[in-house]
Amino acid sequence: MKIAEIGEFGLIKRISSNLEFRRQGLIMGIGDDTAVFRPGEGKWLLMTTDMLVEGIHFSGHFASYEQIGWKAVVVNVSDIAAMGGIPACATVSIGIPPQLELEAVEEIYRGMRKAARTYELNIVGGDTVKCPPLLVINVTLVGEADEGKVIYRSGAAPGDIICVTGPLGGSAAGLQLLLNRDLECPEEARREALSFHLEPQARVKEGLLLSSEGLATSMNDISDGLASELHEISQASNTGFVIDYDLIPIADATKEVAKSCGTDPVHWALYGGEDFELVFTVKPRALEKVERLFAKCGFSLYRIGHVTEKEKGYLMRGGPGGEMQISPRGYNHFTE
Repeated sequence: MKIAEIGEFGLIKRISSNLEFRRQGLIMGIGDDTAVFRPGEGKWLLMTTDMLVEGIHFSGHFASYEQIGWKAVVVNVSDIAAMGGIPACATVSIGIPPQLELEAVEEIYRGMRKAARTYELNIVGGDTVKCPPLLVINVTLVGEADEGKVIYRSGAAPGDIICVTGPLGGSAAGLQLLLNRDLECPEEARREALSFHLEPQARVKEGLLLSSEGLATSMNDISDGLASELHEISQASNTGFVIDYDLIPIADATKEVAKSCGTDPVHWALYGGEDFELVFTVKPRALEKVERLFAKCGFSLYRIGHVTEKEKGYLMRGGPGGEMQISPRGYNHFTE
């Protein structure tokens, strides 16, 4: 069915049901000029937004529309996680090509609904417009954090330990498989790598634990690659860093894909992006407590380096290149 057959308001009626999964604080969701919600007592509000454009961030040839909807929400949830907060309410503005079938839009919202349920947030409104020739999805997300507990990029200091919450480079491995359909790779590794790229996970619980316990001095989510995120922390904190090539965590599936491509998977970890793990810094005296709490909760934790004085630069040690300077290049819309 073409969307023109039911019109804008018919479309809104079809996609706007069952989008609320966090009743706490919600006064009015979809159905009026604005949504209304009451922040929790002693909470600060966090706000983020991300736009996904067909041909830049996704392709219907590579991902299902449900996966596209899932990812549109999760990339925003990851930003909230990076501040140590929890997601609360989202709005979705979607520009729809006239030729797109109604079923495709419903599938996008099915993916969004799945993500909203997973991360316990409400989708409380948005906008729908005709947008030839490309599909555009913009999600704005409001979250909450305990007053004074927000974790910024700017708190790192020399001597702090650098950690990440999970393996890196997996999304880039999945993208390589999508771009090179004939690439030989064990089927289990193929499935896992594709999942890294098409169905990313946001580390909300890990970020919340770090903020509630006051353990992280700085934090960022790895959307543009480890190198880019570490440079952002360093610039905000006026510091440098040293990371160890051999300590950067790489999943076995990512290693298998890299082997098939003849690529060093650490390159993907540094520059691939869209892993959505958290990179954060902690005081050396707090590391043991972080390790203990993460283990208790079943969270992954990898120590990969430490913060240095700014004049010492941005280094990676070990690996085939020995000690080398790490540039901040990751994905950049206006240089790619």
